[in-house]
Amino acid sequence: MKIRWIRRFVWLLLLAGAGATAQEKPAADSLSPTKDSLVSKPVKENLFDAAHSRRFADYLFRTGQYDYATEEYQRVAFLQPADAYPRIQIVKAQEGKKDYYRALGYFEMFFPHFDTLQVPYQKEAVKLYVLNGEYATARKRLWASRLDTVRKHTLDLGITLLEKKWKDGLEQYRRRENILRDPVFHQFGLVAQRRLEHRNKSPLLAAGLSAVVPGLGKVYTKDYGDAFMSFLFVGLNAWQAWRGFRKQGVRSVHGWIFAGFGVSFYLGNVWGSAKAAKRYNRKLDKAATDEVRAVFEYNL
Repeated sequence: MKIRWIRRFVWLLLLAGAGATAQEKPAADSLSPTKDSLVSKPVKENLFDAAHSRRFADYLFRTGQYDYATEEYQRVAFLQPADAYPRIQIVKAQEGKKDYYRALGYFEMFFPHFDTLQVPYQKEAVKLYVLNGEYATARKRLWASRLDTVRKHTLDLGITLLEKKWKDGLEQYRRRENILRDPVFHQFGLVAQRRLEHRNKSPLLAAGLSAVVPGLGKVYTKDYGDAFMSFLFVGLNAWQAWRGFRKQGVRSVHGWIFAGFGVSFYLGNVWGSAKAAKRYNRKLDKAATDEVRAVFEYNL
């Protein structure tokens, strides 16, 4: 903490010194220096006033020191309670840290009356609700805002896709694809199309395939390495069990041990194939939603 305040003081001194130098520089058309011009006059500045604190906070924000920037903006907000700038910068500092939950908390505290906000602030609120996964609230705020109609339909489509309602999203897109010219709207439409081109894998079918041939369900879900290992382990244990029973009959300890291993691997393979199908579907959903979420994070 002491180091930070020393650094802040040095930064403000340099800033004040630069301003003082500019003020003390004599005019170019001065022919003869006066007595007063030969004596440097100290410039008294309050390095901790709102203006200096704001400039220092902006510097911290630009250099990615978001925690320190937040403290400085809080100071500016205290000194200038009617100024909305330091408050929205506090919100954006939390976004810079990707702490969207805290960013939304600050926003709701600083700007409690959504209806009276300026349009950019209303869009910021919608964005924060989306990034916190509060899609119902985000949609409600969106349609209550004063954003233009094109932007409303675009963001509403993005929210639908983040809810993983791919068919509904594609239907929304096709109803307006020839009307709306927003490139983000068409980007969202392409995301929905690509996601639906890759059909979900059925966990029941994957399990059934592996029940018939160990590892076949993993082939269905494109987990080829796991498919090979499942087939190998089940097959080897089944072969070892068969050897034991063939030599010593049902009293074969060797046969029963490997039979137990084989059954365990077989059941695990069936269960794992169903999980692999679900994992495959989640992977497709994540790839699509990550693309949509990136638009909300960086393009709004």
